[in-house]
Amino acid sequence: MSTKADVQARVQSKLFDLKYQLFAYGSHHNNPWNVGIHITCVPLILWTALVWASKTGPLVQGPSVAAVAAGKPLAVLADKIFRHAPPNLAFLIMTGYVAYYIKLDKVAGLLTAPFFFGLAKTATTFAATNPNANKIAAYIHVVSWILQFIGHGVAEKRAPKLLDNVVQAVVLAPYFVVYEVLFWFGYRPQLKAELDVLIKEDIAAFRARKAGQNKDKTN
Repeated sequence: MSTKADVQARVQSKLFDLKYQLFAYGSHHNNPWNVGIHITCVPLILWTALVWASKTGPLVQGPSVAAVAAGKPLAVLADKIFRHAPPNLAFLIMTGYVAYYIKLDKVAGLLTAPFFFGLAKTATTFAATNPNANKIAAYIHVVSWILQFIGHGVAEKRAPKLLDNVVQAVVLAPYFVVYEVLFWFGYRPQLKAELDVLIKEDIAAFRARKAGQNKDKTN
């Protein structure tokens, strides 16, 4: 029987295996109600975390005022980028996420990059303009987590992936949501079909193990 450490090692060894990553997450998120909850709540959880992350302010020094005033091309370009995407922790986190997602699937990663950078942008603007940003973000964040745990306990009846691998759950959850939407629009139907088979088999095996454990407890 595989231990939790064995499972984590296998996940890490397939860090850039798109099918495996989607399968590992999808096997814990298959019930339509639970999937719907996650499609709604995962972006909210990520966005509220970015609200807090944006509070760091720029972590990379921008071009000097003199260089921009002098019209130096690189300085002017960097100034425009920094104005629209200030290099705070929120944007740096999303840069890492998008780089990983592009590595997993170049097309999907590039298609969805504007969405993830948009989350960082709106989170930064919200944090800078709303004096109650931290409190509002906290309420949304906590409620979203509670709804997800309810989705797992009531609808999915399987523990969230968070309990198996925190990093995978936090990093991959937004991409899983993206893929649920992309699959709905017909993106990569062959991959979708293969995942459906793998997930169905994994859920059947999980339910069989659970039934066996319940039987042992009653004996």
